[in-house]
Amino acid sequence: MKLIKALLFVVITMVALVVGVLFSTRNSQAVSLDLIFFQLPPTSMAIWLLLSLAMGMLFCAFIYSFVTFKLKRHNAQLQRQLSKLNQTQSGNKVTR
Repeated sequence: MKLIKALLFVVITMVALVVGVLFSTRNSQAVSLDLIFFQLPPTSMAIWLLLSLAMGMLFCAFIYSFVTFKLKRHNAQLQRQLSKLNQTQSGNKVTR
């Protein structure tokens, strides 16, 4: 099973590299980005697109980490409540 996972990882990585190379060769024209207060130097369109993709992925990971943290904190709170209920329930069984 580990061999299949490793082989699948290698194949997916190779496909991603080939697609990345084809993408960069097809989008090689230089484009300068004009932001509100300044203008960035002309760079390959593929670079700008890949940078925006990477920034979007980082932003989503950042937001997702907050959601995950909130859910883990809520889960810990529920686990504490459950353990208290189990303790009170076991205490009630002993006194009966």
